[in-house]
Amino acid sequence: MKENQRLKQARDLLTDYVRMKGMRMTPERIAILEAAYVFDTPFTIDLMKEYLDHVYPVTRQTVYNNLELFFQIGIVMKRPIGSGAVEYETCFLTQTHHHLVCKSCGQIFEFKDSSIEPFLAQKRYKQFKMTNCAVVIYGLCKKCQGKINRERRKQQAKIEKQTNKNKNR
Repeated sequence: MKENQRLKQARDLLTDYVRMKGMRMTPERIAILEAAYVFDTPFTIDLMKEYLDHVYPVTRQTVYNNLELFFQIGIVMKRPIGSGAVEYETCFLTQTHHHLVCKSCGQIFEFKDSSIEPFLAQKRYKQFKMTNCAVVIYGLCKKCQGKINRERRKQQAKIEKQTNKNKNR
């Protein structure tokens, strides 16, 4: 599905939802929705606010309130990133959305695994009904693994060199 098609569908869904709830489809709400579809990667409220300051200035609270509304509707996903902060990502009605996060460099890789959601859907959680799922797996990317291994080899060589130097004395 093309990005502008996804934006149009998200706008239609939002329009229907706000009408049903007796809310207004404000220019600010439309600007925030359109801005969300500009980002190719997850974004924070601060990043969204910074972008909007150049396009359609709105308050940080307005950004927050609308992103929370979009989350409730299913237009964006949100996930905690530590210290109470969250990041958002467009995911128009996506049921599964998974990421691999490198703990060293912070790079995020999206992956698909259709077996995760059916597995979790079989689980029964007391007084809780799953509507969608997002899995985040933390580890080390290939590049960082290589960097760490090179550093270890370098340290090992240094230790061996020092050990040999002490033996020869």
